[in-house]
Amino acid sequence: MSKKIYIIDGYNFLYRVFYAIPPFSLKDGTPVNAVFGMAKILLSLHREDRPDYLIFTLDSKSRARLELYPEYKGTRDRMPDNLKTQESIIMEMLRIMGIKHLKVDGFEADDIIGTLVTDLGKDKENNIFILSGDKDLYQFIDGNVAIYDTMKHKIYHTAEAREKFSVDPKHIVDYLAICGDSSDNIPGIPGFGPKKAESLINEYGTLENIYDNIESISGKTREVLETNKEIAFVSKQLATIDTAVPLDNFSLDEHIFAERNFLTPEVISFFTAYDFRSLLPKEHVQTKDFSSLKLKQISLLESLEIDKCLELLKKNRKISLATYGERFSLTGGSIYFGGDEIYVFETNIVHLKPFFKEILSGNYEVIGYDLKKDLERIEAYLEGSIDEIKTGQMGLF
Repeated sequence: MSKKIYIIDGYNFLYRVFYAIPPFSLKDGTPVNAVFGMAKILLSLHREDRPDYLIFTLDSKSRARLELYPEYKGTRDRMPDNLKTQESIIMEMLRIMGIKHLKVDGFEADDIIGTLVTDLGKDKENNIFILSGDKDLYQFIDGNVAIYDTMKHKIYHTAEAREKFSVDPKHIVDYLAICGDSSDNIPGIPGFGPKKAESLINEYGTLENIYDNIESISGKTREVLETNKEIAFVSKQLATIDTAVPLDNFSLDEHIFAERNFLTPEVISFFTAYDFRSLLPKEHVQTKDFSSLKLKQISLLESLEIDKCLELLKKNRKISLATYGERFSLTGGSIYFGGDEIYVFETNIVHLKPFFKEILSGNYEVIGYDLKKDLERIEAYLEGSIDEIKTGQMGLF
């Protein structure tokens, strides 16, 4: 039976989520945008993609590559403090969700992924998707192995990879050996960029074959190749992913994903504690009760009610406003113009953009407890809901 297997490049994924979502924090100042983003995308994968298995891999420093080239990854900045703070929270969340991670001392996540793909890919019934933005992982694309770039919501098989790099996936290592990779500080051949790498590989294939046929290459290209032969082969070694990482205790069954119930009481408690209301089932979202204020609560459900609110707004020139959701996500709220009626709304039920546009464009007095956050949510809603924004930025969001 065919199995759908997702393998996540953990820290690559974490950085992409962190930079894709605008920063927001808890009341105590703890940043949680990456935690929220990771939770949302995992729930989206579970709800929409339904892979049978999901394997979350983590980096360790590659001893072999550092011994070969001490400057390997030397240009990378340290993890931002706002992300470092969230790292332990995300690891705890993965534990609560029952998502086990793989980490092997002395090997990068890429090496673990390469080993898994090589082993699991032998069974052609396994459809394997590598979730990463790293170029070097494209070397594993094969008939039943693909790269899934969630940022662009695009899957790369052989044809798509060739369109992206203009070389076959099997030659990605040779490609990087020539033009280098700034993200990993793989030097490549000085002065040779992607176009030169593409030209040489499409004519000669591998780096070895280029140097075997060096007599047929003339001019400046030959001179640069001869001068930089050693660094070219070092670069190829750096880009070549280890497929023999010791994973003696690995069991695919420990990474079952689609059949697992994710919204367990412990997960719901975690989301509640971190105020991730938009991730909670509706029955677990606390709603406002205005009965103690002796106000009649009216739920906004249709355009006629919105028109009435617009009339009240223009008449009173003043509104009391409260919203809820994430910092850049408007889920719902309440609006009050005075009198004995208060209006409540949910953005997935009623279209409120004309009303909020009027508030922001007109000369109205707006009263609220935390207006800065209210306005951030409203502005994001007017630009496109957070789901719409994230769809453009991260594909699965």
